[in-house]
Amino acid sequence: MHMRSITANPSRIMVEQLAASGVKYVFNNSGSREAHFFDALHVHPDIHGILSLHEGSVTSMAGGYAQVECAPAVMVVHLGAGLAQCLGQFINVWTGSLPVVVITFAGDTGSYVDKIGLDLSHNVGPAAISAPFVKANWTVIEPEGLPHAIYRALLVAKTPPVGPVHLAVYDRLLGTQQVTTQIIEDPIPNLRAGYPADNDLEAVVRILHDARRPVLYVGDGVWKSGAEAQVTAFAEHFGLPVVCWWGEMRSVPMKHRLHCDRIEQAASTLNPDAIICIGVRHGGRGQPQDFSMFSSAQQIVAIGSDVGNLKNLPGLTAAILADERRTMERLEALALSQSSPKTFAERRSWALKQASTLRSQRKQVAQSIAPQTGRVRPWVLAEALDTALERIDGGLFMVEQFALPLDALGGADNPGKNVYIRAAGGSEGYGVGATLGVKLAAPSRPVVGLVGDGSLFYADSGLWSAVHHSIPVLYVIPNNQAYGIVATSFGRANGLMKQTGEYAGVVLDRIDPVKLAEGFGVEALHVQEESQVESAIARGLEIVEGEQRPFLLNVQLPLGLPEGGRAAKPFQLADALAKPAAVS
Repeated sequence: MHMRSITANPSRIMVEQLAASGVKYVFNNSGSREAHFFDALHVHPDIHGILSLHEGSVTSMAGGYAQVECAPAVMVVHLGAGLAQCLGQFINVWTGSLPVVVITFAGDTGSYVDKIGLDLSHNVGPAAISAPFVKANWTVIEPEGLPHAIYRALLVAKTPPVGPVHLAVYDRLLGTQQVTTQIIEDPIPNLRAGYPADNDLEAVVRILHDARRPVLYVGDGVWKSGAEAQVTAFAEHFGLPVVCWWGEMRSVPMKHRLHCDRIEQAASTLNPDAIICIGVRHGGRGQPQDFSMFSSAQQIVAIGSDVGNLKNLPGLTAAILADERRTMERLEALALSQSSPKTFAERRSWALKQASTLRSQRKQVAQSIAPQTGRVRPWVLAEALDTALERIDGGLFMVEQFALPLDALGGADNPGKNVYIRAAGGSEGYGVGATLGVKLAAPSRPVVGLVGDGSLFYADSGLWSAVHHSIPVLYVIPNNQAYGIVATSFGRANGLMKQTGEYAGVVLDRIDPVKLAEGFGVEALHVQEESQVESAIARGLEIVEGEQRPFLLNVQLPLGLPEGGRAAKPFQLADALAKPAAVS
């Protein structure tokens, strides 16, 4: 172990340890009680504070950063109140099982008064409310222990199963007292789960040889372990249709010609007799049909680095608890030693046909929308964006929207170089900040934030951070003036809204994203006709890539209500006040 002695105040010790551990950025919303911490952060040359106006955006920036290469991200929010504020987005970090370290400070509510402004209640500890959202939390009392506490937090966050952790520090450590301790200068090791047993690998290969309709079910454990290329080659060798769960777009590129999209939608067509699950954390809706996609399979195999990759898969035939990449490397070598790709030519033809048919069906639905004057059809925007980024050697998309049919893209022999990253969870407002985190993690790649209008309005203040820190990203807002998913659910409920065609609580009218963006200092442009789409995207990329500044396109889509739907008149207080008082 390499150690360096330091005598400094605790704030400087924290910043020195973060920098020694390789942390480049601290995503934060600054606070007055942490003055010495932010002073130390400001003067350190090797680590930079990334400021946001709201703790939700702090969290989504950290989450987006961690989603690129699974490197740990560090965020600091202001006391207990800041921790509470960030949890609306921290549930996304938890859902995505992302390596994010959140640091908070807390007052002593036991020794003197038991009520301190912006701190949590004395009835709970300073890490209590984060507990449901983290894999571990600690509270630090002694300043000499700060280097180890920070090192441990980063180590635990990035060690499989990767996930968020919380480090709470009592605010008496924010003073000027000088402390002598040791900075840990060793880098955080890249620990991985172990290797699979040979007999387990042979069992998987036998299952794939014997099965007639096997399917490959991929999850986020694939990209987190860096196994994308190995898993893709594995699917191609054995001729396996690829399916995923909601939110997974990159473990095998979603535009790959073997990709059949979401398992719950594809299972009835594929009717698999064997399902090989790799890095999957299967989820559902808390209903019996959560397992219906497995009903036809006689063989179910789970491969993953953690029990979370096994526990929600019913009737496992076999399970390999090992690192996904190490497993796939050995499986690939074993497969090549026992068979050639020609062995599975017939199955591969079947898989390609099934994937093509499912993709064609999705595309047909997407293109069934009739043209409208002053509106851009979603599929037109999706194809134009994908083509524009591929033309410049590919880019990264942070996706928090559901209007564009991205699952209808691709299907050609070459899936291209674009990488689509879905928001880590379903709590609204992640995309604006996460786009900035993605760019900070991949500064040499073009980055597009594909953020729905509803999501933008949750977190529009994140645009200020893009300007403040000169982070050149292209925001594209597919603006259907509605919470489209919610409106669809209202329609399926077959209630009064469906009967009358008047939908309440879902239409987002009279909001101008261009004016919002310009108010925060981001140049922006309206796009209302399909003939404008390509030139507008080119203009946006020219500003972002050429002038290195953020830009926003507000693309007007058809209204996101069920067919024939319209906005219901909301309650308006002025109308109620204008009514004459009832005569008694």
